[in-house]
Parts: sequence; C-alpha cells; structure tokens
Amino acid sequence: MNSLTRNCEGMGRRDFLQVGLSALGGLGLSEMMALRASAAGNPSAASMLKAGGSDLRCIFVWLDGGPSHYETFDPKPDAPAEIRGEFKSIPTAVPGVHFSEVMPQLAKSFDKFTVVRSIAHKQNN
Repeated sequence: MNSLTRNCEGMGRRDFLQVGLSALGGLGLSEMMALRASAAGNPSAASMLKAGGSDLRCIFVWLDGGPSHYETFDPKPDAPAEIRGEFKSIPTAVPGVHFSEVMPQLAKSFDKFTVVRSIAHKQNN
C-alpha cells in the first residue's frame, strides 16, 4: 500500500471508513428500530421514516495536497501576512463568515451548505 493512503498510524483509509461507518450505523440503528416500532400506530412517525430527513446530498471535500484552509474556506484576515496567505477574504451569504476571494460562487451560495472548521488531529502530515 502506498504511503499516501495511510493517513493514520497503522490504519488505512478503507479500514477507517469501515470502522467509522459501522459505528455510525450502530448509533442510528436504535432510533430507526424505534421509528419502525412506532410507525404502525402513529402516522407522523411513518411519514418521518419514509422521508428520511430533509437533507438530500452530502459532499465531502478532502483536499489532500491541495490548497490550505487559509486559502479556501477559513481565511485569517487578521493574522500576520506570512500566515494568512496571498488571497483576501470576502463575505459570504451568511453574515460573519468569510471565504477566500478565489471562491466567489461558493461564498454567494454559502447559505445552502456548511463547512466544518472544528476538526483537529495530532499528526503533522
């Protein structure tokens, strides 16, 4: 296996996804079973079970080797020049949130998606 596919020490991407998705499936299983049990006597629970929520799509962007978060979705306009990068920040459709100037179309439609900025890890790669 090439070294680019092993981002965690001793665990490949496929292993990580398999374990993570199994855990998520286990967490949601009890709620799904409860919905199915109550769907027989409760029409609103039955419609909730069929609908499956209001979100239709999820796109996960992992820019491994791509531009940094300072140059895309998390600019630091108040940081020193050597940290904040060469691009300016622009406001998005959501007040108080800024993107890099290289993503004007995404900034206009930011009220229709979300960006997770709270992920942390101990690796330096």
